Amino acid sequence: MTENKKEIKVSVYRGFCELETGIKTGKYQQYKIPFVERMTILDVLNYIYESLDRSLSYYYSCRTGKCNGCIVSVNDKNKYACTTFAKDGLKIGPAKGFRVVKDLLIDFSKKCKFS
Repeated sequence: MTENKKEIKVSVYRGFCELETGIKTGKYQQYKIPFVERMTILDVLNYIYESLDRSLSYYYSCRTGKCNGCIVSVNDKNKYACTTFAKDGLKIGPAKGFRVVKDLLIDFSKKCKFS
């Protein structure tokens, strides 16, 4: 990395949710990402998947905040990954209120009373 490029650090939830109890069994993993102005959380997730860790699970579709597919928890508040700007120190987890399939991928049909 050259001295002119800025980096941000983000923590991303990696793990599952137990089917019967709804309890998440995972942890947050920290990543360093090259920062670009107006970068969204979806851009961050795509960078992690494409450049650092192909095992990261997440979903997106429309990229305009209309399909609800990319909803994630950002610093403990549900937000759209495609329209929320990234910054240093974010904690990105699965959307609250749904069963976690894997990492940030949630099951919209299964409400989870434990989040």
